[in-house]
Amino acid sequence: MKLGTELALKQSQRLVMTNDLRQSIELLSLSTLELADKIQNELMENPLLDEITTEEKPKTPELFSIEEVRRIEKINHEKSTDINWQESYSIDGPKGFDPDAGDRNQKFLESSSKVVTLEEHLLSQLRLMNLTKGEFATAEILLSMLDEHGFINQNIPEIAKEFKVSEARIKKVLKLIQELDPVGVGTKNITETLLVQARVLYPHNSVLTSLIKNHIGDLEKFDYKKIAKYLNIMEEDVSNLARLVKRLQPYPASLFQTKKPDYVVPDVLVKEVSGEFNVFINDEWLPKLSVHDEYKEMMNTKLSPVEREYFQTKLSSAQWIIKSIQQRRHTLHRVVSCIIDFQIEFFRSGIVNMRPLTLKDIAEKLSLHESTISRITTNKYVQTTWGIFELKWFFSSGVKSLEGGKESSKKIQEMIKTLVKEEKAEEPLSDQEIVDHMQKKGIEIARRTVAKYRKILKILPFNQRKRANHLNS
Repeated sequence: MKLGTELALKQSQRLVMTNDLRQSIELLSLSTLELADKIQNELMENPLLDEITTEEKPKTPELFSIEEVRRIEKINHEKSTDINWQESYSIDGPKGFDPDAGDRNQKFLESSSKVVTLEEHLLSQLRLMNLTKGEFATAEILLSMLDEHGFINQNIPEIAKEFKVSEARIKKVLKLIQELDPVGVGTKNITETLLVQARVLYPHNSVLTSLIKNHIGDLEKFDYKKIAKYLNIMEEDVSNLARLVKRLQPYPASLFQTKKPDYVVPDVLVKEVSGEFNVFINDEWLPKLSVHDEYKEMMNTKLSPVEREYFQTKLSSAQWIIKSIQQRRHTLHRVVSCIIDFQIEFFRSGIVNMRPLTLKDIAEKLSLHESTISRITTNKYVQTTWGIFELKWFFSSGVKSLEGGKESSKKIQEMIKTLVKEEKAEEPLSDQEIVDHMQKKGIEIARRTVAKYRKILKILPFNQRKRANHLNS
């Protein structure tokens, strides 16, 4: 046997994750606003990257509150040009970039009318009371400890030790705070705030206090029979007490806005024109980029090796980000267009016509990898006739139909929601009755699947809905 070392050539293929490739992949998952921040950082770091401005001012993108997006969802439950991509990146939608658009939108977000906070509201009431300086200072400490629900989670001994205040003073001031408007603020939890509200609003109803203190869990389960047995009253009396509890506020701070809402800027707009759905990429916040001419000309002059290497690296980086942004835009347009092809009936008629759709379906249609589809649909919203939806929302599993096909889980959930909405208040539909209704419409679904979707939709079981309907009557 021969032992020794030798040199040998070997051919192999492997994928090398370069910084440029990593950057290109990263851009896919960014929303339009995140991409705008990324571009601004690149403009500051790369001297060869230039921003081109035009005189034409595009319309400022419309802002949609996240709460509005969720509300709408609840209610409604390739042509790519390579011409000079190395030199510039143009936006096909808006005809120019408005450098002031970001500032205007930021001012819009910050210019909302001043909202009175819960702490300010309570302090204004305390100033009208005959409190000593020490008591008022203690009240300010306690109010600073309120969480977003209006609760104080720390115990009185802990507060007294931390701030070197007597427990007697804390108890006195805390009792005053709990009886301010909104009643029950400054308590530890839901049960305690309901007890305070019951004591203040219904001072002579000891049975109500006992119900909240000992049977709030049974009340949540609508177990009126058990409550009636322990309190030695009729079930009808329990029902009347439940109506009183319903008038109370479990989260006393709910009427006070603790922070400004976040906003959603749709990344894509889908509009129907003459029976066809057109896709518009809403990227007017993005600057038009090009390679800086003066620095490019400098590369033709005599430079030291170190300077030439620096400019060459920055030139390559500038060209790559220009290309990556263009490819991202192009991929987003292709993917949304493909989603429209698959979900055309949704765009025409709404959620009841949703089809099952997976990332694999889109990937195979466009000859792209599933990971690419996943990244390009992450953190992006589309504005449609039926509301604002996250792109990921259009993907759902399927349920077998009696004809052998599949129905979208989104469609099934919408049908269940409609059936529950239209049911008789005194005779709610059971899960099995919902199954029977589905079978009549040609959809094969198990009772446990109905229960699963009902929980996703936060719909109570039929017996609890009956109790809830009785409370509302």
